[in-house]
Amino acid sequence: MTVFTHFSAGALLGYLAPGVASAALLGLVSHVLLDFLPHFDFENVWLEIIFGSLVLAALIAGRSCTAAICTGGLVAVLPDVENLLWKTGVMDRKHRIFPSHSGMIPHGREAGKINLAAQVIFTAAVVTFLLWSNR
Repeated sequence: MTVFTHFSAGALLGYLAPGVASAALLGLVSHVLLDFLPHFDFENVWLEIIFGSLVLAALIAGRSCTAAICTGGLVAVLPDVENLLWKTGVMDRKHRIFPSHSGMIPHGREAGKINLAAQVIFTAAVVTFLLWSNR
């Protein structure tokens, strides 16, 4: 799943969570669940970073980045730091430890670019909701 989708799902769960700690836990769980689904992933890590940063920037600019929302989103993305390290050659694939990256939990099969469109629509809907709900 793309970084911006992980962030959006975690942010939405952070909005729904009763506190920051539960937002973090829900964000982490959402990463596993989204990785289990068939999905499209970018090969270019810089696209991941740029698009994920744009989602975060939109929430900050719209003053919708509460502690729980941003914690949920950032913790949901945190497991992909090891993918960044792997894709940039800093770490071997076999050293990844997050369950859906190491093979402990099955990772969803590769889906086509239509799935990328679904991820963009989902993210746009979440960001729009969060921007309007915190007015």
